[in-house]
Amino acid sequence: MEKLISNILNFIDKNYHQKAINRILMSLDLKKVIDIGAHKGEFLENIISINKKMKVYSFEPQSKIFSNLKNSFTTKKNIFIYNLAISNVNKKQKLNINIKTSTSTFSNYNESSYWKKIKDFLIAGLNKSSIVNSELVQSVTLDKFCKKNDIKKIDLLKIDTEGHEFEVLSGATNLLKKNIRYILIEFHFSKIYKNYNKNKI
Repeated sequence: MEKLISNILNFIDKNYHQKAINRILMSLDLKKVIDIGAHKGEFLENIISINKKMKVYSFEPQSKIFSNLKNSFTTKKNIFIYNLAISNVNKKQKLNINIKTSTSTFSNYNESSYWKKIKDFLIAGLNKSSIVNSELVQSVTLDKFCKKNDIKKIDLLKIDTEGHEFEVLSGATNLLKKNIRYILIEFHFSKIYKNYNKNKI
């Protein structure tokens, strides 16, 4: 069931949602991109198809997903992939691993959310949770990472972190002042995550 749902969502994303985004991205003259929440490289593959020479720094905290992602892009010298989470703190945090790994999250679920109940039912079945595991992952602020790696300017900051978007931005306050041209961010319009506020983001 999880594979079927993933295939349907990926089809919609690739053929409708991503095409609309691509029309904008192609007009921006992007040379340096930060990809937060890389997952299996869906966005990464797409962005380098626009410009094969652009530098991309991708972050994926899930260890198994990261390993496969790293192997897929090992020959690309302009792509840098890190087994790190970008957040507002520099420490290890517990990541909840979902059956549908693209929705693994640091965020706490709102158990009364109808979307959460529907999601669990579609992915895991009746009276079961779609969360199957957790792991401690190292997180770092984007300000600290960029300072350490001498990254002074970012053309595009892409954030897809399943409810952790505010924390990512909070850890990039120095960069946000003058060093990031564009931000592509996923918003959640359901109430699936506790204390999630898209207006605050």
